[in-house]
Amino acid sequence: MKVALDVLARHYDAIAPTYDAGGVEHNETMWRHTSTNVVCNDADIDHDDVVLDLGCGTGNVARTLAPHVRRVVGVDCSARMLDRARLGAPKNCEWVWGDLRQPPKVEGLTIITANYALHHLDREELRTIWRWAQRVLPPGGKLVIGDLLYSVPPEQVEGIEGWMDPALGEYHSAWALMKELEEHGFQAVLKVLHPVIGNLTAMRL
Repeated sequence: MKVALDVLARHYDAIAPTYDAGGVEHNETMWRHTSTNVVCNDADIDHDDVVLDLGCGTGNVARTLAPHVRRVVGVDCSARMLDRARLGAPKNCEWVWGDLRQPPKVEGLTIITANYALHHLDREELRTIWRWAQRVLPPGGKLVIGDLLYSVPPEQVEGIEGWMDPALGEYHSAWALMKELEEHGFQAVLKVLHPVIGNLTAMRL
């Protein structure tokens, strides 16, 4: 199911003030922050890297990586989430209001990150992202994803009520996305953090 940009923007504008604190009652925030840490670690950054963070939200990934890389560009459809991302951000961070399905051109790009963002896209849109990433990344460049990627079908997992709003996105099979990335010219590695949360690191061949 394709989710309209204005629907996502309104949703995230509304929850921006409490986004990093919300969801504690079902541990969703804890797992999102865990995924953030894994994405940042698995990016395996270098001082010369240029990073594009898709669906950057309040900037947790971008601001964590920024002191250790040349440049970070974060793109998000929510102006209020971006306002929060700008607070205390390092000077080498750039924030772009826009649609992650139409990423901005970033010179010298070496790493693409996306944490808890790609579940808003359907499989057709994801395949478009894989093709784009394969074009814009250099050999050895990385696409690092953390998201609601299941290794066990969600209907078989207890305690995840409220983690996914079907009006805003969908769970994707971690194994299916791993296979797709390999078919699009990446070498992919999966880390299973939770039965419905996975991190994929895909190196462009």
